[in-house]
Amino acid sequence: MLNNLVKSNSDFLFLYEAVKCNPNGDPDMENKPRIDYETQTNLVTDLRVKRFIRDYLKAIGHPIFVDTLAEKKVTAERMLRSIIQQKEDFTFEPGSELADLWEKLTSDLKPEEKKYNKVKEIQKKKKSEYWSPFNNLLLNMIIKTSLIDIRYFGGAFAIEDFSETYTGPIQINWGYSLHPVELIKSNTITTRFASTEDAEMSSMGKDYRLYYSLLAFHGTINKRAAEKSGLTEDDMNLFREAIVQSIPAQPTRSKLGQYPLLYLQLEYKPAYNGFLRDLRDFVQVQYTPEKAIRAFSDMEVNFTSLKKLIQENLDKIAHIYFWESTLTEQKFAAQILPENFTVEKLNFTVPTGE
Repeated sequence: MLNNLVKSNSDFLFLYEAVKCNPNGDPDMENKPRIDYETQTNLVTDLRVKRFIRDYLKAIGHPIFVDTLAEKKVTAERMLRSIIQQKEDFTFEPGSELADLWEKLTSDLKPEEKKYNKVKEIQKKKKSEYWSPFNNLLLNMIIKTSLIDIRYFGGAFAIEDFSETYTGPIQINWGYSLHPVELIKSNTITTRFASTEDAEMSSMGKDYRLYYSLLAFHGTINKRAAEKSGLTEDDMNLFREAIVQSIPAQPTRSKLGQYPLLYLQLEYKPAYNGFLRDLRDFVQVQYTPEKAIRAFSDMEVNFTSLKKLIQENLDKIAHIYFWESTLTEQKFAAQILPENFTVEKLNFTVPTGE
């Protein structure tokens, strides 16, 4: 039985800046940054942000389901079996259905035979009535306790007689820039990749980047989906760390220059079953159209409408989690956070674009 499950819905807002880089290349457009050409705004998919988070979690030691084995993409079945093989010795809560079924499956086996794969082989030959329900419960337990990215973002499984779909409790919209963006005009580069005594080898290619993009994402945490996937409050503490820390954590050549600016989460009271709306609708950015946007300092971000929204809905809100970059000089906090309400200010130290 999982303890400390998430029991409340949340809305969250996340902002990060991208400076002279490619936040999310579009493979259908020569890997150019994704752009809405009607509005000239920059787009970034939810999958890009989830990949940042998964890579961060993997780097700090968490098993990740949407990953590779030996640097190769593999099926869901092979990935899950690999995780099971790493956990040959299982312990089950005394008195649980899993413990009861395991006892029925292994009571007449020798100690050295009481390994998952050995038991599976023996019981499938016997056509044991207990194997299928045990295996389904075991796989469900492994997913809920060992695969944090499934607890966050969900996944679908069809493995032998185990078929289950987990809707991700954490959903993230595609991000968009809060202002028009501009591609760096010179994008042809020469890459030198080898040399000999006689010649230096090189190749020509395109390197599309934006001068500057202030990107905004809205997301939700759903308590009903959390109950099924096993999302806990400890998981959420790690999620808040990961979404902020992951953006600059593992910079590649095209992603260097990305820095988080704001994370705001409105956690509602357990009795409230709804959500407010996309929090980005309440964020305004002012800039001079005739002046090129090249840095955060070239615009003013206004959260007056967002603060009003929060103030008008304080009766629904149980907790507010808040983090902002040192780059913003605490200006966001003054504009967003309601007076006379306890806010949990998150303490993460990350690089800035200064």
